[in-house]
Parts: sequence; structure tokens; C-alpha cells
Amino acid sequence: MQKKWTEKKNTLQKGLTQQEAAERLEQYGENTIEQRQSKHFIDYLFSSLKDITIIILLIATVLSSYVAWKNHPDNFSEPLVIFGIVLLNIYLSIRQQKKAEKSMDELKNFSIPETKVFREGQLKSIKSTEVVPGDHLVLELGDRISADATLLTCKNLLIDESFLTGESEPSEKDPDYQPMPADSIGDQKNKVFSGSLVVNGRAEAIVEATGLQTEIGKISDLLSEEAPMQAPLQIRMQKLGKILGVVAIGAGFLAVLIGLIRGYSIETSIMTAISMAVAAIPEVLPVVVTISLSFGIRNMAKKNTIVRTPAAVETIGNVSVICSDKTGTITENKMTVEKIVSVNKEDSQTEADVLLHFYLASHLAEEQGEHGNPTEQAIKKAAEAQFGKEGLRQKLGQYERIEELPFDSKRKKMTVLYKKADSYFSVTKGAFDRLALNEPHANYQKQHDELASQAYRVLGVAMKEYAYFPQQVTSEFLENDLDFEGFIGIIDPARKESYQAVETAKKAGIRPIMITGDHLLTAKRIAENVGILEDGTKAMTGFELGKLSDQELSNDIHQYRVFARTTPEDKIRIVKALQANGETVAMTGDGVNDAPALKAADVGIAMGGGTEVAKEASDMVLLDDNFATIIDAVKEGRRVYANIRKSLYAMLGCNISALTIVLISLLLGLGAPVTAIQLLLIKVVADGIPGFSLSVEPAEKNVMYQQPVDRQASIFDNGLLKKIIEISLVFTVLTLITIYMGHTFTIQQVQPSLGLSNTMTFMVLGLTTIVHMYNCRSSESIFKLGFTGNKLLFWTTCLGALTLVQLVLIPQTAAILGLQTLHFYHWLLIIGISVIPLVYIEIKKRNQRF
Repeated sequence: MQKKWTEKKNTLQKGLTQQEAAERLEQYGENTIEQRQSKHFIDYLFSSLKDITIIILLIATVLSSYVAWKNHPDNFSEPLVIFGIVLLNIYLSIRQQKKAEKSMDELKNFSIPETKVFREGQLKSIKSTEVVPGDHLVLELGDRISADATLLTCKNLLIDESFLTGESEPSEKDPDYQPMPADSIGDQKNKVFSGSLVVNGRAEAIVEATGLQTEIGKISDLLSEEAPMQAPLQIRMQKLGKILGVVAIGAGFLAVLIGLIRGYSIETSIMTAISMAVAAIPEVLPVVVTISLSFGIRNMAKKNTIVRTPAAVETIGNVSVICSDKTGTITENKMTVEKIVSVNKEDSQTEADVLLHFYLASHLAEEQGEHGNPTEQAIKKAAEAQFGKEGLRQKLGQYERIEELPFDSKRKKMTVLYKKADSYFSVTKGAFDRLALNEPHANYQKQHDELASQAYRVLGVAMKEYAYFPQQVTSEFLENDLDFEGFIGIIDPARKESYQAVETAKKAGIRPIMITGDHLLTAKRIAENVGILEDGTKAMTGFELGKLSDQELSNDIHQYRVFARTTPEDKIRIVKALQANGETVAMTGDGVNDAPALKAADVGIAMGGGTEVAKEASDMVLLDDNFATIIDAVKEGRRVYANIRKSLYAMLGCNISALTIVLISLLLGLGAPVTAIQLLLIKVVADGIPGFSLSVEPAEKNVMYQQPVDRQASIFDNGLLKKIIEISLVFTVLTLITIYMGHTFTIQQVQPSLGLSNTMTFMVLGLTTIVHMYNCRSSESIFKLGFTGNKLLFWTTCLGALTLVQLVLIPQTAAILGLQTLHFYHWLLIIGISVIPLVYIEIKKRNQRF
């Protein structure tokens, strides 16, 4: 662990020597936040082997191998097929886990920023990881600060600390500030913090803390104590796996028991038990879920969202609350001049004149680019929009800039002196209550208060004219007895797309909540504008929230839509209070102060331009920091979840039917109508591969008008279980009819037999499963959607059907699988029976009962 290094401010030495720096680097370590260790292959493997269905299939592989060794040691095709399915599931599971980590690694591959320090009495640029306690930093406009440090000197220093404090306005710094014990980070005016950005001025500072001892590092260290929550999809799939595992084990024991009662050999009973277990388990479902999530991850990446935790793809689709930051997510994170008020209209002074005077009273060097003071940047952009860049240059050409009295935190204003022809004038802008006017007017104060009540940051501008060069170029002379010109109102406006995004969220049953470190008045104004704060809902500050107990907050939180001036602890309390009410919560954030809440939320959403700590704590990262992108992610998540349910509907219908058929055949003394290897082939060729294609189905038209799925809801809710049972009964009846016909009827002089019955059963089970895929696409008729609407599904079902037919027609494969040649009329009968599920479901859809 590192220890803080305190350096005397009055040091005369310009920086450390190379030897001192090397010793301290050895003592305190690199200036970086330690990352969690990467997982090894064995970790991924053990994680995959915890799945009960994989365990059962491994047991089935062992038992099948034993039977093959006893009965036909030259043919191990059945255990090899079962084991192949296991390996495929494990491979895809590991691949997806590693892919998620790779996405995060790509986000970290930014070039390491450098820092300017004095070493050996000379100013040098070094890697930020090499900064050590005691280093003498030099900070300039646009620099990202690499360590926590105490200021030695500064001039007009403004620091963007929003990642730590949530404040949208830069913090003014003062090296002479005397800290108080109760000061928060934002109150410590004599310090700068790692990760913050210099937006104005320059400074020199002595490094106090690096790495985990910085404010960033401390919060990052605390994050490791918070265990990640399981996603609702993970919980549902685990429950489903356990249920199917119990069914598979129970069915296997039942098959052995029935076999022993009927006098079957132990090998035959074991193989029947394996068939029952294989019938009960949707072996390819984990693969289908993985592919569905992967496809969702790819689609989200196209829309500026990088997913770190695959299960979050589904979770985001069913969030019931989105807790969003204000600055940069709902708003543009660009201060903008929205209001211009001229108070001298009787003198033909226009709002354009007032804006020009504000521009003249600004310090706007070209080299500032986009990193200058946000207020100055807002004035510059407004002036350029009003006059055009060329027109603005022409107007400035009429004046000669003589002297500038820069802004400072004590005067709260700045002044620039100009020469025009043979006369002089000065322009002063700043806080209205700091402008010393020659004729104060009550109406000015009224206009100021009206703008302030609308959450604008209000500045005033005033002028003073001189016939000759002023006697004194001082603030006392230039900034008194001023003629007032007017006001501007500056605000960080809401993004245009935020209005529609909030409306869409509410229609989708999602409650948007704004949580910000900004002032309550500003937060309420933006929240009202975009539709978050409505009649009957409330807003509160972090101070008011602190007075509530956890129980009181949990009881009342449904009334609130805005929380302002919040701390990291407040955000965690809000998330947990919502979760205590059964809500599934998404939380956005970009700063270190947001990281604990991001980790506590069901879906943590970090901003692409945010800190690495926030990204590390998150489940997904927004590359464009836009609230509307979150709503796009919700839609994609709902599409993925709906398609997983469609796949489940397709697969379990086949599974339950196969299990029922094998059980009934055993009870009737007909033996197993299909073998384990035949069932596996059906599940892979007819069920699995076409089932993958359902993952690319587009979202239903009404997907964003549905309520979120409750986190406690079963994956079978909303009628899915009923549909599965219903279609299973249809499959079972049709297959039993097929078994009966294969055992009883002579068709075109082909005598009934067990082999004929098994072959027809194999084909009917396979083809009905393929045909049923088209039932699963949508609640709309397949004839309206078109069979080729999902081209991937069309070609995979064609390939699946052709493969099944070839397995029967090719003598070698038929012999291995225990199948026999069918007559043309058998094929017609199989096709006729196989399309019945499609006809049945189409009738239900037509009658709107599906």
C-alpha cells in the first residue's frame, strides 16, 4: 500500500532528481489503478461446467460409452455425438465470456497521457504512470491531471472535476485557501485531483498521492468489496436448468424402472434412460441463448453501446427505472447562450449589440480550441452564429485591444479596454451584483431575477467611454461608474433527441429519474422540459435525502423523479431503495463518484468519455453519452429476450413431446421409438440450427409499448408455458399416430415393422419441429410475414429438412442410425402429418387466440 507524501510548499528545489524519482517509484509503485487479474482458461472451464444440463450430458456420455463398449465396441457414434454437443456448449460459453472482457480491453487501449514535471531542475514530459509523490507538476490549459496534488501557485485556474463531484461548472482554485475539516472534494480549492481537466489558466503543484491513494484510487479499491448481482436472465436460466435437470434425472430413473419391470436388459434400460434424459434437456438452448446475446451485442455496438456483461443485453430490455445523469446524457454538456436581454432599447441597441459587447469582454485565444472556459466558449459560439466568423472578424477589426483585466474569483468579473478611432472604451462582464453601475435601476434586478428563476446562469455586461486614454488601467478606475447594457442567460440545454427518448421510455413502462450533482433549480428546469418531472411528481436534494431513513426513502421513492446535489452514497441509497420496491434499475454515470452506484445497479451504464473506474464498474458503455442510445439499447434488449422465449417455445415443444412419446411407448411395451442419437440429431439439425435463426428476428412492432418483465417473473410467464404444453400435445398426438401407422398399416406392399415405425417417427419429429419454427417467428400469420422474411431461418430449415431426408436415403447413415428406406407414399404421409402444427397455429392466429 502507498502512503501519502507531503511536500513543503516553500520548497526552493525545482523538482526531484532522477534518483529520488526512481526510489519513490520503487517505494510507492506506478501511478495507476490496479486492475483485477485476468481469468485463465481453467476458470472459464470450471464456470461452464457448473451448468447442470452439461453435467447430465457428461454422465449420459459416460453411460452411452459403456453400453457401446459392451454391445458394439466398433461403433461409438452415439457417445461421440453427445460429447460433441457438450464441447460445443462449453466452447461457446468460454468464447462469449472472453469476448466480453476483450470489449473492455479495447476501451482501455487509449495512449497513456503524459505529464509535465520538473526533474533535475528542468521541465520534462513523462508518462503519467511514472509520476511519484513529491513531483513538481506544471499544469496548463487542456491538461488531464495525473495525480492528487496541492497547489503552489496558479493564475485564473479553473478545473473540471465533474467526474468526482458531479458539478457541471468548473471549480475555481486558490492556493491560499485554508481547508476546513468538513470540506468535501469540491470545496478543497487548494487541491487538484487525479483525472480532472484544466479548462482555464495554469498552475504549479506538488504531488501528494498517486495510484490507489488518490481519490479515484480509493473509490476503485472500494468497488472490489461490492459483489456483482446476478442478471434476471441468469437466474431464470439457472432455474430452468435445474427444473429440466430434475426432469431428466427422474425420467432416466423411471425408464430404468419400467425397463426392469418389463424384463429389458440393463444395457437396453440404460440406453432408454439416456434417450429420456436427452429428450428432457434442450442441449442447444445454451448455445442459442449465447448466440442471441452475441447478436444483441453486435447490434448494440452498431448503435454506440459496448456491452461488457453479456447477460446485461437482456436485463436492459426489462429495466423498469433508468436513473440518468443530467450533464452530457440528457443535456448536450455544452453551455449555450439561450437568452439575450437588451436594457437600452430606446437607444436602438439591439440584442446583437449586447452579444457583441459580451464577446468583446471575453478572453478567447484561438489556441483554447474546445478546452477553454465553458462560458467563454458559449459566448464565442453565439457571436459566431449571430455574425458569422468573417463578419465577427470585420467587427473586431474596428477596435484595437489595449489591455485586459482577467476574471478572478474575488471580483467575479473581467474587463477589456479598447481603442476606437480617437476614443477609448472598456467593456466589463460578470455577475450582475458585482457590476458598479452609474444608474442602478430596479427593473434591471427584476429582469435578472426572472432569468435566474428559469435556471439560467445570468451574466451582465456594462460599458464605460473615455475621450482620452484612461488615467489608470486598474479595476478601481475601469470597473466603476458603468453604463449597463444587458444580460445573457446561459444553460446546458437538453439534447433534441432526449424529448422523444423520455416519451418512448414512459410508453414502454419505464420510469426515467434524473440524479445529478447540479443545483436543484437547474435539474428541475431540464427535467420539466424533457418530460421527466411531471405534475404529481417531486424533486429533492441530497441534503433532504440524507434526513430520510432507508425505510422512509424506500416508502416514498416512487413519488420522486429528480435528485439534485447528490453524493456517491446518495446514489447507492436511491438504487437500493428502488430495488427494494422490486424495480429493475439501470444507472448511468461517468465519474469515479458514480462507480459504486453503477456496480450496485442491475445494469450499470458508463459513458465512453468517462473514467476507467466507471467503465470497470459498468455492464455496458455508451460511446456517445446519449440518453436516446439507452432507449435504443432497451429496444434491442427486449428483442433479444423475446427471441430467446421464441427459441424456448420451439425447443421445449419438441422436448416434452419426445419425452412423452418415449414414456408412453415404454408403458405400452413398444420400446423406445427413437434412440438417443436420433433425438440428438433432431435437436441439432431440426431444432438447434434453425433455432439459432430465430435470434435475428426483428423486434415486434409493439415491443416498446409493453410493460417491462418483472425481475421475479418466470421465463414461462405471459402464457408461454400454456403454448408449450399445447404444441407438445399436438406433436405427441401426431407422433403417436405415426407410430401406430408404422406398426399397423401396410402401405404399397411395405409391411409394418418396428424399423419402419422408428424411421417414420424420426422424420415426423424432425419435420414437425422444423415447420413449427415458422409458428414461433411472430404472433402475426406467417403468410403475412412471408416464409422468406427471415432468410436465415428459411435456408437453415431447408438445410435441416434436406439433411434429415438424406440421413434416411443414404444407406450408410441409415444403417448407423438404425433407419430404413421409405416408400414414396410414406413420404407423402410424413409431409402431410408434419404441416398440421402450422395449420393448427395459423387457425389460432387468425382467431386471435395465439
